[in-house]
Amino acid sequence: MNYLVVYYSRTGNNRTIAESIASQLSADIDEIIDKKGRQGRLNWLRAGRDSRAGNLTEIEYQKNPQDYDTIIIGAPIWAWSPIPPLRTYLKEVDLKGKRVAFFICSQSDAYINMFQTLAEMTPDSEHIGNFGIQEKRFKNEDYSADLEAFIDKIR
Repeated sequence: MNYLVVYYSRTGNNRTIAESIASQLSADIDEIIDKKGRQGRLNWLRAGRDSRAGNLTEIEYQKNPQDYDTIIIGAPIWAWSPIPPLRTYLKEVDLKGKRVAFFICSQSDAYINMFQTLAEMTPDSEHIGNFGIQEKRFKNEDYSADLEAFIDKIR
């Protein structure tokens, strides 16, 4: 079984989780790069608007998920919605028949309801697990047991 961890991270939180998952699974890792500037307060507000509107964006990534059995995808949530880089990635790549898992680190607990939406966005994939964490817990608590349980589902 071969694994690909794909992530988008504006602040670095999802990158940290992606790197941990990739390390534990000996997986390849790929970052989704949003060509639209998302840094700074004003762009953060625009990002929320774009997410809420269901907008797509121009992205870059390196790895072809068709080369892997299992794809683990991580991103934050903006304005209680899938972010444009993730939405675009899921539209551009073919995950049909692939084992897919999602992880989300976000400011709110909106990730709880987001996993169903992401499953609906990848209807032809086998959904094998989800991991969500609020940013305050990510920064202040030990979440390693929960992350390990998620990784065990993927194996």
